[in-house]
Amino acid sequence: MRYVIGIDGGSTKCLLKAKSMDGTVLSQITGNTTNHLSVGVSEAGRRITKHISNLLSAFGGNKDDCACVVVGASGIDSANDKIIVSGLYNSLLFGCPVFCMNDGNIALYATTNGVGIMAISGTGSIVVGRNSQGRTTRSGGYPSTIFGNEGSSQWIALSALNYASKWVDGSVESSPLIEMMNEFFHILDASKLVECSIALRRRPVDSQLAVLVYEAAKKDDPAAKHILKRAAAELFAVADTCVRKLGFDKEEEFLSGVWGSVFVNNEIFYKYYAREFTSRYPGGKVIFPVGDAADGAAKMAFDYLEGKVEYIRDL
Repeated sequence: MRYVIGIDGGSTKCLLKAKSMDGTVLSQITGNTTNHLSVGVSEAGRRITKHISNLLSAFGGNKDDCACVVVGASGIDSANDKIIVSGLYNSLLFGCPVFCMNDGNIALYATTNGVGIMAISGTGSIVVGRNSQGRTTRSGGYPSTIFGNEGSSQWIALSALNYASKWVDGSVESSPLIEMMNEFFHILDASKLVECSIALRRRPVDSQLAVLVYEAAKKDDPAAKHILKRAAAELFAVADTCVRKLGFDKEEEFLSGVWGSVFVNNEIFYKYYAREFTSRYPGGKVIFPVGDAADGAAKMAFDYLEGKVEYIRDL
């Protein structure tokens, strides 16, 4: 039985789906991240091999029956990254085309059919776009250590820590956000903030702090709402760069997709972002994709086989 595979290789997890040629899901699995930038190339290769094996064994799939594999990976940020990730998947010896690209391109295709802007905000953030002339661009996606990943859960969490430091110093009053962080840290003080800062050299900040910001904002905490408003404005500024680079600012209407855990799970952030976007570009339609990123990758695989994505090798 012929099938395609769509893969969403995110920063925190990897979602894989195998679909028959009529679109039926044959199997799907969720595993640990395969981002080579965070776990190393060797470990990424080991995990990819394990994930694919588990996916195929779930429905008795044979590699020779696979028609196409499309991978969207958060770790593909350069031409060299693409070579590395493609090499890891091609080493599995599928007898079919295998395409690897930044996960933003998958989300863009799934949401806008390949023409428009796509903002992703999850653990990190990035904005990608493609216009009707085939020109592509991307903005953002830089590490939080240089104040990149604007509007992401990392950015929001770091902003919360910054606000907490002001409370520790006595320059701001307590609030629902501070109370939640105090409980999270089991009594928040200067030493714990310093310990947390030092730990950031070894691992990302705990994204649960971003969840606390959302929960506090729902309780009308002014500081939490301000953090989310700033986060949305920062991400919109990144998106605006893509809009202008691709000439969408001169079009009456265009699609602007949004995706990622922050958009999906944080309604307040989404509303702030949509308001920023549509107030600047009234003709921009802010929309979510149908299905998840693995579905989008599978859709691209199907469309490639039908000759609808001639530019897939350029992504």
